[in-house]
Amino acid sequence: MDTVRAVLIVLPDEPLPDPASAAAADAVVLVAPPEAADFAAERERAAELTRRTERLYLAPPTIGSGDARAYLTPVLQPGVYGVAARAPSSVEQLRYLESLLEDLEIRADIRPGLTAMAVGFDHPRALTFMSDALTAMRESAARMTWIAFNHESLAATLGVPLESATVAQAGSQAVLTAAAFDLPVVSGSPADAEAHAALGFSGGATDDPADLERLRTVFDRPEQDATEEEEP
Repeated sequence: MDTVRAVLIVLPDEPLPDPASAAAADAVVLVAPPEAADFAAERERAAELTRRTERLYLAPPTIGSGDARAYLTPVLQPGVYGVAARAPSSVEQLRYLESLLEDLEIRADIRPGLTAMAVGFDHPRALTFMSDALTAMRESAARMTWIAFNHESLAATLGVPLESATVAQAGSQAVLTAAAFDLPVVSGSPADAEAHAALGFSGGATDDPADLERLRTVFDRPEQDATEEEEP
């Protein structure tokens, strides 16, 4: 299971994190710019990040936008650890992304199946097919390494307060589903890291390098030797 206590998000048009910050993150996610004209220019940004972190994920445009291939074709390259799918709306979209990766890995001289996948869920519809999606991916190339759940996006979609019991229940459902597939789940709301750690989340994602140390501390739960917990 990958360690994802502190995930650093690099937003479009933002400066790349310094080497120390990139190295301090358990994973770095480079978010694609919204305009297709910028995709080719992202290749060098991605290449530079591969020199600063061993776990760089590319976050292409949403699969439903139709721009995932246009982004990944120039940007996916040796040294990229994985691809983070944003807000998929169906199992079929994830299967499409996986087939796309299989094609682009060959083009980029990457061993087929090597590129990992993370998936972000932040919409009520996603909660209804999350288990089916993870089953589909696990039964195929076993690329899945972690999932993310964004409480803030869900609360905004529902029009309810972030602290709503409905949002907390949805987060708990994401944790339980991920656990059933032995996958860590990352929170997209770093300000609530302590509460999410108590719910069972494995880590947090942030676009501010200053949050990384706190996230590592909050979500640092070393595994204990099970034999020590057993009664004699």
